[in-house]
Amino acid sequence: MSEGFAQRLKRAVARRVAMNPVRAKLDRAVASLTFDDIPASAARVGATVLEKNGVLGTYYICGGHTGGSFEGVVQQTRDDIVSLRQAGHEIGCHSFTHADVTRLSLQGRDAERLQNQAYFAALAPETDLVSFAYPYGQVSVAAKGYYAKRFFTARGVMPGINSGIVDFAELRAISLTHKSFDLETVRALIARAVAHTGWLVFFTHDVDVSPTPYGCRPEELQAVIDLLREARVDILPVKAAAARCMFGPGGAG
Repeated sequence: MSEGFAQRLKRAVARRVAMNPVRAKLDRAVASLTFDDIPASAARVGATVLEKNGVLGTYYICGGHTGGSFEGVVQQTRDDIVSLRQAGHEIGCHSFTHADVTRLSLQGRDAERLQNQAYFAALAPETDLVSFAYPYGQVSVAAKGYYAKRFFTARGVMPGINSGIVDFAELRAISLTHKSFDLETVRALIARAVAHTGWLVFFTHDVDVSPTPYGCRPEELQAVIDLLREARVDILPVKAAAARCMFGPGGAG
């Protein structure tokens, strides 16, 4: 059995095992806009798009990349993180070094989590890391069990709408990239979320006029916001959306 096939099998099994199931108590559809890593453009251009619309997002950050680059993409700075916090955006955890957490030991997962936690505690003491996103979208039963015990939610990259019984250990998410962006597909997803009283989580990386294959253009992010507004879907950071999903309308935070 090849290692590649073994990894795919483990991931498939993990996605069928709900480690932190929650019965959604939403009374209407909600959505979250999230950014991974995060590139400098997401912290600046992406945040500008959100803020001009009165919207707050969730930024899953690797503290070990702050002030540097990752896979050839310039990442956020300390000042960017402080600005995001001051604007009210949620800061989430994406491990400290963007490690594939399915390949780490218990001690390795602890080290990545605690390093990131310590980094943000020193930079912005008021930051409470309660939302996690799996680097590379890689999940396993062991990893899901670990993060389910230590974070309010953990977000994956498996496409879908979170409704009915929602696995808070691996939230379904919709990739928002320029290479696959289609306005009518997004419109149809939103309509499904409204019909099923679901929670839509979008994720992207950089936000640039010439984005990487993992990022989107500013006008595409704006178009998603416009469609959500048109459908009267509340746009909330992951932490607030999860609270509303778990506790009902009064739990939006």
